[in-house]
Amino acid sequence: MDTSRWIGLALAAGAWSGVLSAAALMGASRANGDRTPTGLNGPSHWFFGEPAVHAQRFSVRHTVVGALTHQASSFLWSAVFATTRLRPAAAAHGPARIVAEAALVTAAAATVDLIVVPRRLTPGFERRLSAKALTAVYASFAFGLAVAAVRERHAPPPSRLRAAACPSPHSTRPPGSARCPAPRR
Repeated sequence: MDTSRWIGLALAAGAWSGVLSAAALMGASRANGDRTPTGLNGPSHWFFGEPAVHAQRFSVRHTVVGALTHQASSFLWSAVFATTRLRPAAAAHGPARIVAEAALVTAAAATVDLIVVPRRLTPGFERRLSAKALTAVYASFAFGLAVAAVRERHAPPPSRLRAAACPSPHSTRPPGSARCPAPRR
């Protein structure tokens, strides 16, 4: 497995899935009649206890810690997804298969989040949202994974990126400057 591709996909998928599911979480909180940050406050309950689940207002204590916890979890599951996407057989998969794999990893994440772990380690927002809203949050997460994988699939390999960014040997740019390795002698 190409480590740089794995890291790149894990980071991109973590960013996309975390941001999209956080947006869905805030929208679901609002639709539920709660204040917008309520859903993001929930994940901080592992640290601050049950009051975090019921906190309605923005606060550094609950909202920032909850958002960071949510994003960290997104990166963890995105690393799992990147591992499945970068195995040799996955290179030939089309968008439908990528979406299916994203859904499968998301189903595993939801199962672990909502059933397997002790109550103290659950996301917390599941206690405030309906099953329909939870489905929307996890679907947004899966969509973020899929978007990152489809974008990665169409990206040029890192070696081609470096070659495109570096000037030709006949350039007036000094060797070894700005992202380009010095020529070997």
